[in-house]
Amino acid sequence: MEFHCWGISHKSTSLEVREKFAFNKEKIDEIIANLKSLTPFENGIFLSTCNRTEFYSFCKRTDIKVFDQYLENLTGKNINLRKNDQYLFSNNDAFKHLLRVMTGIDSMIVGEPDIFGQVKKSFQNSKEFLYLGSELEIVFNRAINLSKDIRSETQLSKNPLSIASLVESKILELEKKPILIIGGGDVGRALIKRLNERNYQLKLFNRSEITIEKIKSNPLKELDSNISDFQIIVIAASADSPLFDLNNLRDDAVIFDLAIPRNISEEQKNSMGISILTLDEISEMVKANLKGREEAVKLAEDLITTNADSEFSKLKNRKNINNVQKKFHQEQSQIKDNAVENALKKLKDGSKPEDIIEGLAEEIASKNAFHVSKILDQSFSSKNRDN
Repeated sequence: MEFHCWGISHKSTSLEVREKFAFNKEKIDEIIANLKSLTPFENGIFLSTCNRTEFYSFCKRTDIKVFDQYLENLTGKNINLRKNDQYLFSNNDAFKHLLRVMTGIDSMIVGEPDIFGQVKKSFQNSKEFLYLGSELEIVFNRAINLSKDIRSETQLSKNPLSIASLVESKILELEKKPILIIGGGDVGRALIKRLNERNYQLKLFNRSEITIEKIKSNPLKELDSNISDFQIIVIAASADSPLFDLNNLRDDAVIFDLAIPRNISEEQKNSMGISILTLDEISEMVKANLKGREEAVKLAEDLITTNADSEFSKLKNRKNINNVQKKFHQEQSQIKDNAVENALKKLKDGSKPEDIIEGLAEEIASKNAFHVSKILDQSFSSKNRDN
């Protein structure tokens, strides 16, 4: 089995494609449970964010090459992904890609810190489902530590940008007005904190009753009776249908549709002349962000290129060492059992105890030395084949 990564992201697919892969926590848990019980993948980490969907596993390449088909079957969605929409990395390349993802240099907003936490959550989720496997756990633990080091050694951690910070900067360009925010998840929470510090008047609507920055949420069913009071509306909650009646909007309303899938379709936007900024449109601001971070990205890329191959090789060697140790302990135990059995038989036959003890010690020492030599030879031969 080899280490593989299958995925789609903002680099390979459009927003229209990516939003088909938008899964909430409950759906992700269902997918993991079904991956574990209904597919050949004996281990895996499933990552699903606004801008990427990825699956990491130690598995057969022939299986992960058609991961999109497994995903279609498990979700009941007719996705019809093109080959160019997908990417597949193996072994060292998969490890390098994981590091690029976790450091944020593969993100739409270069260097953004949120993805690191999202990968860790996905890692923890697989752990809770007992779907990690020792090799996958070792690889991800090392990637987590390496990513921390790379972010701290570069300027990626300095003044990090995020979706919330980009939306805030866009809102600051508008005249200061009351803001309606739908959704109290990670993005909504971060945005409320930022705007609250600037003394904006905020009103929050959420499925469940929550309080963020001393702002209590209102139920979604009351949205339609409030929507016309606000010019600036931020949608940070996903739903299968529009969360409010679009006919109730003000003519001058500005909407930030951050939901994946989008809450307001392209057809509705065009037919009604609604002013909407989506994730991709907001992220056009990333071009300036990237220009200012080119040096940090280059340094991070250099660190990954320099260290990833040797680090992944160490991880593979650690697996080989663990296998050798396991085999040695098994054979050592068998040697001991056989020697004790022979000694007890001689004792029963009336041999002298001192002769039996001496013979027992010699037999164990001799056979252990032989098996150590044999295992070392096998390990060395295997290492040469790998090289």
